[in-house]
Amino acid sequence: MTSTFKEKRKNRERRIERIRQRLSKKSTPRLIMTVILFATALSGLLTSFILLGSGVSQMWVRYPISILIAYLAFLGQLAIWLWLHGRSLNVDSDVIDLVADIIPTDIHPREKPVSGFGGDADFGGGGSGGDDWTSNVSPAPSPPSGNSTTSLIGFDFDLGDEGCPVVIAIALAIAAVIAGLVASFYIIYIAPALLAEILVDGVLVVSLYRRVKRIEQRHWLRAAIRRTILPATIVLIFFGVAGYLLQRAVPAAQTIGDVWTHLRSG
Repeated sequence: MTSTFKEKRKNRERRIERIRQRLSKKSTPRLIMTVILFATALSGLLTSFILLGSGVSQMWVRYPISILIAYLAFLGQLAIWLWLHGRSLNVDSDVIDLVADIIPTDIHPREKPVSGFGGDADFGGGGSGGDDWTSNVSPAPSPPSGNSTTSLIGFDFDLGDEGCPVVIAIALAIAAVIAGLVASFYIIYIAPALLAEILVDGVLVVSLYRRVKRIEQRHWLRAAIRRTILPATIVLIFFGVAGYLLQRAVPAAQTIGDVWTHLRSG
């Protein structure tokens, strides 16, 4: 049983690699993923605006919900891509050659390699930096007790006694944005392998499974979630903690823009 399972896994990995190579040659998987992630970010922003208009003013509640909805929208867009690509396979002149790479050699030659995707098959199986540092200028006197002044992106803010929590919250919010960008670049980087795997699980294996029982069948969502859940979770945690700290530092604020206005006004 163990050797059979390992053999199925190796065969599946070989199929995915072949499809990945074909996707990279015949399409632009990273560009496709960039468009999907852009739409994902827009769905998250729209969700946040809708929640704010509905009375959800707490950033630490609204931001994680928005990211969760955006992640569901991301999976939904993968499903749409898979459906569209599966339909195109039925009319693509390369379909025989594409599927031939994943068909075991023991299929009867009279059988058709691919059945219709829309009928019996489904998705059930993815500048300046201190110019005078050498001068001997005396340090400026410390500000009076009870006040603190900081500079952020060229602006000086008088933050009072609560300055430190606000700066920490702002720094974490910036870190959350950076985490979101890093997660996006990572998903774009793995896009060829990710799309190939969900294509194998969601279209090709499903089409062949009834003919070749030895083909390992998986649901395409399993691969999609396994490859993307960690970066999505990290981004959710970062934004949730940042929203909580921003809310604690500026209780009246409902958005990051309100926090910025608070900093500018002192």
